[in-house]
Amino acid sequence: MPAILLRSGDAYFMLDCGEGTQYSMQELGLRYVNKRLCIMVSHMHGDHVLGIPGFLLSLSLSGRTREVRLIGPRGLRGFLRTALEYMRAELTFELEFQEVRDGAEFSACGATVRAALGRHTAPNYAYRIEFRRPGKFHPERARALNVPAGPLWKELQEGRPVKVGGRMVMPEEVMDPLEVRTSIAYSGDTRPARRLIELFRGVDLLIHEATFSERDRERAVENLHSTAREAARVAARAGAKHLVLTHFSNRYRDLEPLLEEARRVFRETYLAKEGRTFVLTPEGLLLRDEPLDERI
Repeated sequence: MPAILLRSGDAYFMLDCGEGTQYSMQELGLRYVNKRLCIMVSHMHGDHVLGIPGFLLSLSLSGRTREVRLIGPRGLRGFLRTALEYMRAELTFELEFQEVRDGAEFSACGATVRAALGRHTAPNYAYRIEFRRPGKFHPERARALNVPAGPLWKELQEGRPVKVGGRMVMPEEVMDPLEVRTSIAYSGDTRPARRLIELFRGVDLLIHEATFSERDRERAVENLHSTAREAARVAARAGAKHLVLTHFSNRYRDLEPLLEEARRVFRETYLAKEGRTFVLTPEGLLLRDEPLDERI
């Protein structure tokens, strides 16, 4: 079931959350219980949302106290409230809901997120997530403003103002402007669309559904999904640097033909697989087939 986890520093972003997600998270051994967490839902089809109640309950049983932010289309709040009420579940943390709209731009867990409506049988939102790193910190500027070294420096480096000697010292007084580091986009379930190509323009990594092979293109058109070749064409037209294909129909026992189909159009294509990890570095996209060491 669809569930993609992004990590940047101490923040986690879950893109959709199909059944069994909590078990996969446990197997990966990720120490995420009290980290910043945003769950971003593309659309309300069962294979994309039915894992959320179980995942939230697992977090609660593990002792989470930090709020979880849930971002998605209309209906997400009602679905989860109803599910948790019928299970008589009392979470140990708060839920913060945000209803997404076409063209929306907002901040989430330290990243900038943009959303666009795709073409599917239910309202489906694609997301572009841009992770920024803070600009260079200048200790001499902090000292000149009488900010003592220690916790207050860390507050400023994390983008928060501090009070010293009766005045507020702003982060921009001691740091260079923020720099864009990495951009990652996620299609959800969709047919190719011009507005999505614009959303994906120049991303470092595009995660795009490839439910069907080109030989089953008629089914893709009928069910408003994409083929592997179409996903590759979207990546090429958007000028993406790397493409990861996901959301494959279970009719395909062997996924290599889908990979080959896409690579004939866009060479930097890879397959998503259960537990597979990708690491974006300045040198490119690194593929790992074992859980990612949390120290990296």
